Amino acid sequence: MSGAPVAAQVYDCVIDPSETVDVAGQSGGVVTEVFFDPGEQVKKGQVLARLEATIQYATVQMLEIRAEDTSEIEAQRTQLQFLEGRLERTQKLLDRGVVSKGVLEEIQSSVDANRSLLVRAELARRVALGELTRAKAALSLLEIRSPIDGVVLKRHYDEGEYLPLEGSIATIVQLDPLEIVSFLPVREYNSVHVGEIAQVEPAAPLDGSYPAEISRIDRVFDVASGTFGLQLKLENPDLEIPAGHRCKVTFGTGFHVEQQSN
Repeated sequence: MSGAPVAAQVYDCVIDPSETVDVAGQSGGVVTEVFFDPGEQVKKGQVLARLEATIQYATVQMLEIRAEDTSEIEAQRTQLQFLEGRLERTQKLLDRGVVSKGVLEEIQSSVDANRSLLVRAELARRVALGELTRAKAALSLLEIRSPIDGVVLKRHYDEGEYLPLEGSIATIVQLDPLEIVSFLPVREYNSVHVGEIAQVEPAAPLDGSYPAEISRIDRVFDVASGTFGLQLKLENPDLEIPAGHRCKVTFGTGFHVEQQSN
């Protein structure tokens, strides 16, 4: 379904990043490594910086040794196999009347005790693996990663500086998509709809016209100015269009989202 075209109207607008994030760590500490510079593109999940983690690294290494050690489990399994074999042979001798029932019960007791020791050894290794997982998680808290795909706008701390718990290592902006912000007179409120396509023309020295989709229309008017705000989403996969710039947006071109393929 497509909406009816309306008379084209041109309004001022501003090109903004779709998201601006001050990237903070989950704990404070001394910055030991920084892996980005202002203006650099970063990916979601990319490590931006590391904090001092000597103790945490040592803890992980120690717990890895403990978690990888299966010697106690293997020893208890070997002993249990031996005792179970001995129990089986003793049962056969008891059936033939060669040994007493007391001998069988003694060996059965040894089997039960050794089986308990094996369970305890396996439990100890599971605990060691859990402690290793927790230590690695604590270590990962000292790595600061980008929460979005974007471009670094500012770098706030350098190597050797102390990053407080409430501090941010960088400010990152998302430039794909871009957010177009415009204000229209209240009389035009019913002439635009979410999902419609408008044309955005950046101000000089940029040129060109780009389609943008209306993504949000304010439901509260500004009484003083007699306007309402709206936002449009402008795809910018090659990051050719910079943010922080003025533009013109033309509404009423007659194109809706459903008509883009026509």
